[in-house]
Amino acid sequence: MSDPTALPVQAYLLACLLSGVVGLFLGRVAWRERDEPGGLEVSLYLGCGGVVAVLYALRVASPNPLVMIGALQTATPFFAAMPALWVAFAFAYAGRDEWRTERRLIGLATPAFIWVLLAWSSRTHGLARSSFDPIVEGPFTLVQTGLGPAGLAFLAYAYGLYVAGILVIVDLYRRTGNRYRLQTFVALLGTLFPLLAGIATVFDFGSYPTVDWTPAAFVVHGVFLYGVVFWLGTLDASVVARDTAVEVMQDPVIVAGSDGRIRDLNPAAERILPDDAVGESLSTAFPDLESGDEHPITIDGRQFDIQEDPITDPRGTDRGHVFLLRDVTERERRQAALERRERQLERQNERLEDFAGVVSHDLRNPLAAATAAVELARHGDGDDDALERAADAHERMDDLIEGLLSLATAGRAVDGVEPVSVDATVRTVWSRLETGSATLLVEDGDETVLADADRLRQLAANLFRNAVEHAGEDVTVRVRTERSDGGVALRVADDGPGIPSDERDRVFERGVSLDDGTGLGLAIVGDIADAHGWSVRVVDEADGGACFEIDGIEVAPK
Repeated sequence: MSDPTALPVQAYLLACLLSGVVGLFLGRVAWRERDEPGGLEVSLYLGCGGVVAVLYALRVASPNPLVMIGALQTATPFFAAMPALWVAFAFAYAGRDEWRTERRLIGLATPAFIWVLLAWSSRTHGLARSSFDPIVEGPFTLVQTGLGPAGLAFLAYAYGLYVAGILVIVDLYRRTGNRYRLQTFVALLGTLFPLLAGIATVFDFGSYPTVDWTPAAFVVHGVFLYGVVFWLGTLDASVVARDTAVEVMQDPVIVAGSDGRIRDLNPAAERILPDDAVGESLSTAFPDLESGDEHPITIDGRQFDIQEDPITDPRGTDRGHVFLLRDVTERERRQAALERRERQLERQNERLEDFAGVVSHDLRNPLAAATAAVELARHGDGDDDALERAADAHERMDDLIEGLLSLATAGRAVDGVEPVSVDATVRTVWSRLETGSATLLVEDGDETVLADADRLRQLAANLFRNAVEHAGEDVTVRVRTERSDGGVALRVADDGPGIPSDERDRVFERGVSLDDGTGLGLAIVGDIADAHGWSVRVVDEADGGACFEIDGIEVAPK
């Protein structure tokens, strides 16, 4: 039995009993508030620490070696649970719920369970504890339990878990803002007590090498954790949820310091920035963020709006900026589709107006001429040209009606595109037209583009007809393609008289014809190009003829 009159024994018993009472009391209080993140683990940690401390006081005060051994064996499972509870607390406190699964916690606790079984049966094999002999050291009489192989393994396992928990808290300390760094610092500071007490117990640093310093140290550590969770204000939903929300956000978040260097990235930002972006200058890693451009920026084919917010300390000092990149790709696509739809409706309204104009004026004139000619032929006034004039008027009406039908479909939105060979298309169209002695030359036309095949043929046919009708039947038409950054440009030129520069902007308007045409052919060309998202214009040609350039045609993937 230890000497109860000795001051060291009295001091140690008081420390153990006080630690036990504090641990059990705070553990019970924490149990009531266990819904706090880490509250359950703190409650169990304090409870186990309190039980270990009370049982150790019994080992010190008891005169009976069997009672000492019984207290030792009873305290074993509570002692073994401490490292696993510490790691579980670290997971809960840091918001790492993906690590805090039932399977993982069972895996962490399994070595401790095995060690408890070996410790309880060590008298038969000595794997966990090599001796149970009472030893007198000064005023203390304690049971000396040497470490067997399993005991050494458990010691390494316990320290490993404590180090793992420390690393989790250190990572949390690095990720959280200044407002919460006091809590994480206190949690790390409290961890030093059981680590140092364990080292002092294993290695002889004092006058009483058999005295175990860890029971009181466990409770002190538990008090630190209790203070972090319930006194200082835990990293509750306001932090854990915020941190988790930022981590799982699909939108990239970039944090830059006041020096313009990147300090932190969420996983979404890591996917669009280089691996070594953290620590790099923001202007170097991502210059678009500092451009001040309010329009969406494009990254890897997706579009992002940039929201920039300053980071300031309580004194208002600039500490950096947070950049939130909102993925607006779908919004921009919907906006583009809406704009295309609006343009399509505008074109449809314009075509309705043109249709009304053609019906009310252009069709009425040849119809009136045909009617007059038929009346002259009917009364037999000797005008032999009356029927011929009527036939010409009907042919004019037929051309107008065909143009109106083409105009009705030319501007309709393109629902789908397919790979189309430019060379095969223009040659096929040319072979089906009445071109007389005109000549077609295809230069560098071996391109496959994405287009509506029918409307691309209609576009080519109208340009060919325009060339034959305005430049004569002996005209030479040249077709060539040119690659550019925007895709492929298609050029259709002839060697005719050309188009005056002051008329080039008008030729694509409906009803505008430089000769006696319907004024619909080139308007149809403009509508087909617009429906594809292409641009068409009249450009200068070296030989002086008319040259139409259709730009922005997308190349078909190979």
